[in-house]
Amino acid sequence: MLEKFKNDVEKQQVEQMADWQTKLVMMDSKERQYILQVSNYKAMLNRVGYTPEINHCVLMEMAEHKKDLERKTKPIADTLRSYQDLPPDKALAALAIEDKKRQYAAAEKYLEDVLQSALTTPGL
Repeated sequence: MLEKFKNDVEKQQVEQMADWQTKLVMMDSKERQYILQVSNYKAMLNRVGYTPEINHCVLMEMAEHKKDLERKTKPIADTLRSYQDLPPDKALAALAIEDKKRQYAAAEKYLEDVLQSALTTPGL
């Protein structure tokens, strides 16, 4: 019985060693594959210009800074847009003002005519 037990133990040890050896060969192959993949990815990052200074945290800080700048410059840009419609010359500005006054007077006259016609219409 002791002999049978020793044989079983030896047999199991041999099987376990063979299994470990197979797994070791597979892990060695996977390690080489992963090392090759890592070197390929590093080469790809170098080709596209990646540097350690460019990482997620830095990019997020830059995005926040961009949002702050946009928020600060929006009122200034709106003011600038309002000035871009102005004529570059004082005489042209005076002409533009006169044109707007005429348009205002015409709109006012049209409104008076509409109101007058509404008041004089007998059906209402």
